[in-house]
Amino acid sequence: MRESDWRPQPAFHHAVTDTGQLDSINAGGGLAVSFAPPGKSVHLSFEGSQSKTLSVWRTESRSGFMTKPKMEAELVTIRFVDRGAMVQFDRKGRDRIAGPSQAILTSFDAMRIGQATPGFCAISATVGRDAVMAACRAMFGPDSATVPVFESVVDVQTPGLLSVRATIESLQKRLVAANDDFDMITPLLQEVLLYQLVGNWPLLGRPSSERTPDPTGRAVRRAIDFIEGNLQRAVTLRDIAQAAGLSVRGLQSAFKRRIECSPIQYLIARRLDRVHADLLVDDGDTISASARRWGFVHMSDFSARYRARFGCLPRETRR
Repeated sequence: MRESDWRPQPAFHHAVTDTGQLDSINAGGGLAVSFAPPGKSVHLSFEGSQSKTLSVWRTESRSGFMTKPKMEAELVTIRFVDRGAMVQFDRKGRDRIAGPSQAILTSFDAMRIGQATPGFCAISATVGRDAVMAACRAMFGPDSATVPVFESVVDVQTPGLLSVRATIESLQKRLVAANDDFDMITPLLQEVLLYQLVGNWPLLGRPSSERTPDPTGRAVRRAIDFIEGNLQRAVTLRDIAQAAGLSVRGLQSAFKRRIECSPIQYLIARRLDRVHADLLVDDGDTISASARRWGFVHMSDFSARYRARFGCLPRETRR
């Protein structure tokens, strides 16, 4: 592993406003991922600390950004989203999205690319997979031979998940402000974080014992699943509402409250994201063919929407 790829840093702070600064961080910032802007404009600020056992950082971006791993590592990443949304694509082409008041958990070695929307703000942490396994054995006994299969995206509502977030925030503040004095509290907080994670994060196929019923949250999740499964089909607002088990008015209200946009705005944004991903790959299709694949047939309207979302024209992404 080259030093430019990753190195321990007790504290780091980066404020990026142009591509030159971004290139410099990618080349020598010592971080595990490389960054790319979604368009011409760049605004990205992140502050935190990283070591072999724990990394914590807070991120804000007016422009949005994309990330790609530069190395392989046995890490688990936890991200609590405050504003905007984070879309993560794994190596099998599957994607997960977390919006405001949601959290996303990802194995670092499975992640292919991450994309944050404009106005993004989140606090994040990474912990070692072996540390998670040790916490499982400590909590559930030595027969815990594998890391539990956690839910990828969860609503941050239960006291348990709120405590995970609070511990990450406390660690981020302490580590950034740390001096050379021996600190006995931070290792304890790190241990607490691991126990909180394995004890409170919902498991796939098994509801958390602390989980508070949230019909609206589940309905929005059903709506999102329906949208994601039908991005290449003509769907109506009523179709989405029926899939969610809500009235159209109830669906619009739920989306506004939890996702901070309308269902149609979300649908259009996700289709634009798919076109954007196609153009980055450049598989030989024309821009218009890719746009039509995801439901955009009026090129002038598509270009305007694309530019509003990514800050550049489709042909500039292709270049």
